[in-house]
Amino acid sequence: MDEDRVEIAGFGVLPCCSYRSEGLQERLAALVIAGRKRATVWDGREGNPTAPGMLWAVMVAGRAVAVIETVTVGRRRFREIDAAFAATEGEGDGSLDFWRAAHEDYFRKAGSFDPEMWLWCEEFRLVAVLDQGLAAAAAAHVAAEEAEAAAFLAGRG
Repeated sequence: MDEDRVEIAGFGVLPCCSYRSEGLQERLAALVIAGRKRATVWDGREGNPTAPGMLWAVMVAGRAVAVIETVTVGRRRFREIDAAFAATEGEGDGSLDFWRAAHEDYFRKAGSFDPEMWLWCEEFRLVAVLDQGLAAAAAAHVAAEEAEAAAFLAGRG
């Protein structure tokens, strides 16, 4: 998560978060707006900027698109991520197989993958949708995410 602050009408000044996956900020934010993505992870060596009850502005290309609230946050080892958490994270097809493959690829590219690595695991809830255009496109993003996940997993098999 990246932290800056932005003022959101009705919420005041909130810290900002964006999903750093290259080229996927809008897609992942759309999954949040669609109610599919309700969790995220980041490298456990980084700091933890959040706590239950905190509100965050979800950002895409410098604009706030949604407000989320942290429900839980804690650390787990990569190998300890289970099917329930993978489904809550809501990426790809929601399966643990996809979660492991995609996140291993992501952390390998970052030069930090190890099955024993610590991850910060945050669960959140959607509080408000601020970008109606992205909300209207959310179903298309979900469909594209599922199609890309099927191709990704087929290519690994």
